[in-house]
Amino acid sequence: MQTGAQCTMASTPSPTPSNVRLTITVSPEVHDTFKRLAEAGNMSLSRAMGEWLGDTIEAAQFMAEKMEQARAAPKIVMREMHAYAQGLADETGALMEHLRQKGAEARDGKRSAARGSAPPSGNTGGKGQTTASSKTRESRS
Repeated sequence: MQTGAQCTMASTPSPTPSNVRLTITVSPEVHDTFKRLAEAGNMSLSRAMGEWLGDTIEAAQFMAEKMEQARAAPKIVMREMHAYAQGLADETGALMEHLRQKGAEARDGKRSAARGSAPPSGNTGGKGQTTASSKTRESRS
């Protein structure tokens, strides 16, 4: 029983014949996802996967470099990755605090606006209010 989908990747002919043809095994989920991407982009499955890999090459290069460093000096790379993770956590915490403050300011602003505002003069909610002095004026007329 085959658990993955096999896909042969071949780039479309180009002026530089430096493209490499690969045969890779991927999960059905990966295959279906790239098939959808290819259909949406009106291109072959091979081209969709090749372009995706080309677009994400910097991330793959970074991971390759870190893995090579980890083999040579695992403690140093672990410290770097730990510092990186801590930096991300600090940045995320600062962003969340900033958003909390903005939300509190917005809520406070709405509360103070609601307390200090009166309805517009034409918006009395009905036929108008009659006061004792206006009744007296009406009866005199």
